[in-house]
Parts: sequence; structure tokens; C-alpha cells
Amino acid sequence: MRMTNQDPMFAEDQVMMGGTEQEMTPQAGSIEAIDPLDRMPPGHSLTQPKGKWAWDQPPRFTDPEEAIDFVIDKLEEPAVEKDMLKLMVAGISIEEMVETIAIGGFSTGHYTPDVAELIKAPIGMYLAGLAVENDIPPKLFNSATGMPRESENVTDEQAINIMKGRNPERVEALQKGIEEEEMVAMQQQDVANNSFLAPELDQQPVQEMPNVVA
Repeated sequence: MRMTNQDPMFAEDQVMMGGTEQEMTPQAGSIEAIDPLDRMPPGHSLTQPKGKWAWDQPPRFTDPEEAIDFVIDKLEEPAVEKDMLKLMVAGISIEEMVETIAIGGFSTGHYTPDVAELIKAPIGMYLAGLAVENDIPPKLFNSATGMPRESENVTDEQAINIMKGRNPERVEALQKGIEEEEMVAMQQQDVANNSFLAPELDQQPVQEMPNVVA
């Protein structure tokens, strides 16, 4: 039972403010009625029994190839394939479909998050091929043009940092090549500066010939 304030002064103040106590009470289920403090404290999930959720149990597939075969078998089912083609015709990108498949498989306990990431590219290639086979222009990425976003392209600095950790020999070879190119360019510049065709010679004053004509 909800307690209301019976103080007449309180009621008078509410009327002066433009409403009664009932009118100012948020409606149940509305955004205003949500209590920001009415939530589970951090670490609450650690107090629950282990294995309560499907993703909290050992996955069904640990090998990415087995997970890919499982997903493709599902996609090849006539009803599922028909739905995929409808989504492509509607303009849903392959990126969105792949993300949904990856998250769905993880949440149902079929594979781990790392396997979900590894199977994204093969599943995307399969869906793109399915679109081409059915004369549907595939929209690869979730963008206005269907092409990768420029802001998400890998920069030269990012590529170098990745290469330093994964392929340091290649980085060293690139550095040596750059140094050799700079050395050759400096040598060519020195030769050009010391040549009789150097542009500096044109700036030297021309010696006047004596007038021998009487």
C-alpha cells in the first residue's frame, strides 16, 4: 500500500508547483520510474552457480574448422538459406549477418569468443558467394556504400607496430632498404652539385672580355 503525505501544507505546495502528488508520481514501467540504484552490484555473477548459462559451460566446438562446418550446414538448410537471401535483398550487410551468427553461436554455447572471431571471415565469404550465385549484389560492410569505412582502415603506423611484433625481420629489411635509398639519393645529389651542369654555375658572374677593337 502506497503511503501518501496527509500534510495539508504539502498538498498546497504541490498544487502551487503545478500538480498533485499522484500526478507527479512516475508511471510504472516508464523511463522516469526506473531507479538507477535498483541493479545488481558488481561481482554478482560470481555468486551464481557455475554453468548456469550455456556460454558458461564447455563449448561444443573448440576447433574453428568444425565450427565453420556446423554453421555452413545450418546455412544450407532450405529455410535458413531462404531467410538469408531475403535479408540480403532487404539490404542487410554480410557484416551484420556474420556478427549475429558469431554472437548467437557463442551465447548458445557452441563455441568460445575466440573461435567466433576466427570463423567470421570464412562465413562472410560463404554468404558473399551465396549472394552472387543468386544474382544479389552483396553488401559486404554495414556502411552506406557497403565498402569499408575509411576511419577503420589500418594506418601505416598500425601496420608497422603489428609488423614489429609479428615479423621483425621484415621491419629490419624495410629499414635497411630505406637507408640504402637515402644513401643513394644523397650520393646522386652530391654528384649533381659537383657537376659542371650544376645550376649554381649559372649564377656565377660572367667575366667581361676586353674590348680589343680600337
